Amino acid sequence: MNLETMKTTFRMLPASDKDQAINSIIDVLYENPLWTNKCTSDLFAVIKSLTVTDAETLLKRMPFAQVQNLYVEIRTQYYKFEEITKWK
Repeated sequence: MNLETMKTTFRMLPASDKDQAINSIIDVLYENPLWTNKCTSDLFAVIKSLTVTDAETLLKRMPFAQVQNLYVEIRTQYYKFEEITKWK
């Protein structure tokens, strides 16, 4: 299947603080959109392998900088997917 023909109704939640970033990450993990396969950090691999509840617990214990970096990585892949799948 061509990426240009793939459409999704999933919208990643914006975030301006740690709690919002965690909620957005948890939402992504729950929905498990295809574009998350492009996230390559070790931290994302660990978070994705956990249950949603365990991932949320771990994210809440992490320093803000780590949560922020993870959010930025996920958001970057989200934007790349959005750009590829836009109607021309």
